[in-house]
Amino acid sequence: MKIIFFCPNILRDAHRRIFQLDRLKEENYDFVFLDATAYYNNSATATDELILKNRKKCSSLADFKNFREQLPQEPALYVSFDQYMQFAAPVLDILVRKKDKVLTYHTKRFSSVHIPSSSIRKFTDNAIRKLDKVLPLHLLKQYYRRRYGFFVPDYFLCSTSNLVPTKIFFSVKRKNRIIVHSDDINHTLENKPAVFDTSKKVGVFLDQVMPYQTILHPGIEQETPPVGYKEYYYEQLAGCLKSLKNELDLDEIVIALHPDAVKFADEVQESFKNFRTFIGMTHELIRDSEVVFAHSSTALGWAIYHQKPVVLLKEEYLMRQLMGKYITFFEENLGFETYPMENKKEKTTPQLLIDHQKYKDYTMKFLKDNKIRENSYYYAFNYIKKDISG
Repeated sequence: MKIIFFCPNILRDAHRRIFQLDRLKEENYDFVFLDATAYYNNSATATDELILKNRKKCSSLADFKNFREQLPQEPALYVSFDQYMQFAAPVLDILVRKKDKVLTYHTKRFSSVHIPSSSIRKFTDNAIRKLDKVLPLHLLKQYYRRRYGFFVPDYFLCSTSNLVPTKIFFSVKRKNRIIVHSDDINHTLENKPAVFDTSKKVGVFLDQVMPYQTILHPGIEQETPPVGYKEYYYEQLAGCLKSLKNELDLDEIVIALHPDAVKFADEVQESFKNFRTFIGMTHELIRDSEVVFAHSSTALGWAIYHQKPVVLLKEEYLMRQLMGKYITFFEENLGFETYPMENKKEKTTPQLLIDHQKYKDYTMKFLKDNKIRENSYYYAFNYIKKDISG
């Protein structure tokens, strides 16, 4: 079974670890990264040798057709992020043969900001979940595809049963919905060594290259940053972290860089010149830290899983963006402490406390609700391989 990772938006070095490429190679899985980023006016940042060696670039419809024609006769498995299934449907219609299978995944959802807020929608979603237990709702998949225009996958990989989207009930068989855990939990299975001296009290700030968000995500409606915002943001952030280090009696605060920081490497390094920075080690930093500082991030799942106190840094411009909604969710639903990033005279030292019950509830809803101890993607590949072979 050839595994084809379909990448229309992102192809980065982290995919080697995420999909456990070394293990797939060791076990003689045949895999390829179909790099469609150029076709969708994006750019890949991968430099990893194993990824590049197994990459096939496609930048035109002719390239996609040629790729399909060169596939082996046996069924192939396409693997892609579930949110690509709508805008990429025309290309997938070209690529996927009748005998091929498609696995989509949504294993990074991290809070109820993604869950319907209206009482009517909540009621209908609950009703659909109950009906799904007794009726084969997936038989409506062709209607659902015509109605909404997304490509219907054969298999769906999800973090927890709580997070299965409504559309999946109408498109994928129950036995083909693979519930393992979130991407965050995959990291906890690796048991990597500490990055810093764990005898010291170290705080970690989760960088999200905030001043560059409008550049990184031009398709998302956002308020244009004020003139000089980048310089202002990093100046306020540095001062804020310095204050927190002193107030909380920490030995050091380190920076866990966002993967997209590589796109602005020189500028980001200059902005964090007074801090130690790390990239690709966020889980280990959080696991061994005394406290986690952030605006909002999917990586906060690790802080919750490892029972770490979290302090959310607020700033006026950020709070007007979608980020503000995430910050408010975590503050209200997890009890995270908040701290003003701007240099204000009146600041209350945050209390490093956690609500264990809220952390447990969040873990069960968004991170892990079963006892499977395996990388979620590898588990899914093996499940599908066995299912296809009968």
